[in-house]
Amino acid sequence: MKCPALFPILLLTLILCLPATSHAEDPPGQIAVFPSMFELEIGSRPVSESIRLKNLKKRPVTIEVDVFNWTLDKQNNLQIIPPDPQSLDQWMLINPLSFTIEPGQEQLIRFAIRPPVKPEPGEHRAIVYFTEQPAKDAEETAVQVLFKLGVGIYGYTDPLDKQAQLASLSLNRAQKQISATITNTGNVHTRIKGNYTIWKAGSFPGFDAMNRYLSQPDENQRPAGLVTSGSMTNTPVLPGMTRTITTDLPELPANAIIAVSGAMGETRIEKLFQ
Repeated sequence: MKCPALFPILLLTLILCLPATSHAEDPPGQIAVFPSMFELEIGSRPVSESIRLKNLKKRPVTIEVDVFNWTLDKQNNLQIIPPDPQSLDQWMLINPLSFTIEPGQEQLIRFAIRPPVKPEPGEHRAIVYFTEQPAKDAEETAVQVLFKLGVGIYGYTDPLDKQAQLASLSLNRAQKQISATITNTGNVHTRIKGNYTIWKAGSFPGFDAMNRYLSQPDENQRPAGLVTSGSMTNTPVLPGMTRTITTDLPELPANAIIAVSGAMGETRIEKLFQ
């Protein structure tokens, strides 16, 4: 993105790769995008979907749209890579590519996926970027905080091979981190979906009681000894990769017990660190 030389600009990039939701609370003072991710079946017929953006700022925003092929580097950061005949970005038609949204208003962006070649089995990826453009009437000395929102799109073509192994799941108390090393030998991404809980020494009630509480949290039914809970980092591990995914923990009480409960595909995960 080319910016006028007279305008200092701070660009904040948000890559949205969380599960898609149809309803969400509006973030204050920003640009809201729904859904945040797509998982679509890609075959011989075109696929059509839409993305909704809402302007929560007090001024109009002008946004430009781009679509790219992507991967994850060794540090699990999103990396834009050149397209190829099997990358999803080459099969997508998006409309509109530039627009202005007035304060409090919404814009619907439609896209269609039409592969010009036969999709190979497995996963095809794209990321759609919505980049806010500098305001033309801003003061020359003002710092503009702009946003670049990314919506991840996964397309799947049968047959899918979901082969991944959890090589290790470990806790580093000194660094306050849980680390999961995953090897993905299939043709679609995998990720851990689950939670951790932290308990006072000797108070862990078992995974059944833990999961019951997490499924319907109620402070009146809070298990004795529960310090806090949180979600495991659900960064995807792409096909053909081995990656270590870390989850940061808050301050741990002395002799705390940490319980991890979740799943990776069809594999159930339950581990207790004492």
